[in-house]
Amino acid sequence: MEVLKFFGNKKEGRELSNFWEGRVEVDGRVYSSGEGAFHGSKYIEVSKVSEGERRGLLEEYGRKFEIDGEFGSMNGGELKKKGGKKGMRLNEDEIGVWNRMGVVVQEKICRYKYDNYDVVKEVLESSRGKILVHPAMRCKEENVKSKWWEGKVVDGVLLGGNKLGNIWMEIRDVDL
Repeated sequence: MEVLKFFGNKKEGRELSNFWEGRVEVDGRVYSSGEGAFHGSKYIEVSKVSEGERRGLLEEYGRKFEIDGEFGSMNGGELKKKGGKKGMRLNEDEIGVWNRMGVVVQEKICRYKYDNYDVVKEVLESSRGKILVHPAMRCKEENVKSKWWEGKVVDGVLLGGNKLGNIWMEIRDVDL
């Protein structure tokens, strides 16, 4: 089994990572990277099903991730923190909404990158026949099984959801 592991700090395949800094547009909003688009869209999508003051707060926070927003010039790691544990907390219902919408948003991010960057197409073309893995970094084998976005190959078996890798393989296998 041939595998291409991709992440932001790796030379080969880093363009597939959300940490790769390349302009991304989702639903008319512009971001400096896929990571910004992912987290900004999270708050925007959740705001659409929220009410009252909370709706405005979520939308306002989501807009900070746009390219000209307060977080727009941050790197991927900083954006991940602002969209996660060090950012605006989502309640249980909001997390449920995002869990349903996150894959749709990530597909839009990947599609935008595929449609607008030749280097992304080149990486996908060169990865034909390989399994694309968004690796669960520094994660024990037992813990990786519960990961949704990441995966890990252990003894020839892919553990974890590897959803980001699966989205890229679907685009590669259908569009190239």
